[in-house]
Amino acid sequence: MIRWVLLLAGLLAWFPACAETLKVAIPQKGNWDTSIVLFGMKQGIFKAEGLDIDVIYTQGGAPTLQAVISGSVDIGMATGLLGVVGAYSKGAPVRVISAETTGAPDLFWYARKDSGITSLANANGKTAGYSEPGSSTDLTLRALIDQAHANVKPVATGGIPGTTTQVMSGQIDMGWSVPPFNLQEVKNGTLVIVAHGNDVPAIRDETIRVNFVNASVLQSKHDAIARFARAYVKSLDWSYSDPKAIEYFAEGMNVPVPLAQEARDQFYPKAAMEPGEVRGQELMLQQALDYKFIPRKMTPADIAGLFVIMGADAK
Repeated sequence: MIRWVLLLAGLLAWFPACAETLKVAIPQKGNWDTSIVLFGMKQGIFKAEGLDIDVIYTQGGAPTLQAVISGSVDIGMATGLLGVVGAYSKGAPVRVISAETTGAPDLFWYARKDSGITSLANANGKTAGYSEPGSSTDLTLRALIDQAHANVKPVATGGIPGTTTQVMSGQIDMGWSVPPFNLQEVKNGTLVIVAHGNDVPAIRDETIRVNFVNASVLQSKHDAIARFARAYVKSLDWSYSDPKAIEYFAEGMNVPVPLAQEARDQFYPKAAMEPGEVRGQELMLQQALDYKFIPRKMTPADIAGLFVIMGADAK
């Protein structure tokens, strides 16, 4: 009997040690889409795949790319495809494992109500913020400015809280955000929305953010990355099926549950977060060329090696 007890104790001690740790860089802490991994961690979904997730948070775009390329993290989440393609075209060892957001339903730009700015079209000579070079906010803002034929200067302003401070202090004229950040201020009339990400029709069917890894990490930790991708899909599905996810979201954002529910329902449709297909590649490559993220004109065939889509077997 004692022998069996000791054997069982040994097995129980062995199982936790078998969990593999993956370091994951997540931009813009607290956004609904960037919280999917956190929700999955809370629900034990990644643990069930034998994974321990070590999260670090970034300001997005370039910092996330650098963390993955340098090998300081294994996986980069919710990063602008524009920047990832730019890095790939220069020889960076990056591989996309899933789409993160298609279209820009969550992004909006705003100004102080007393600024008199009501749209990008009447903001000539003004400044507008985006997070980091190569980010989805960078791409979307450039497309919005082009569509409005506006003389607006894009300025990298980092994360949402810092961007809001810069708008309210007058350092920049327009800031970027996603709900529930600044949504109550819009409701109160302190701020006015001047543009939505999906105001550019072509962007609505373009994948603007992806999840990606270092190519050497994909090779050395292929099984763990595949399990991560499965857990991510399961976490995404759970997030849209269980009301507990809204409670987690509200808690993380320190906002009332009804406001969190409104933000999710109006700005984060599940269809926009389908991970299995990276869409609008031709448009994205033309934008990458126009905005000088790639050195020459490229076709989807030129970047086919960038994509190693995983996680579909979780369905």
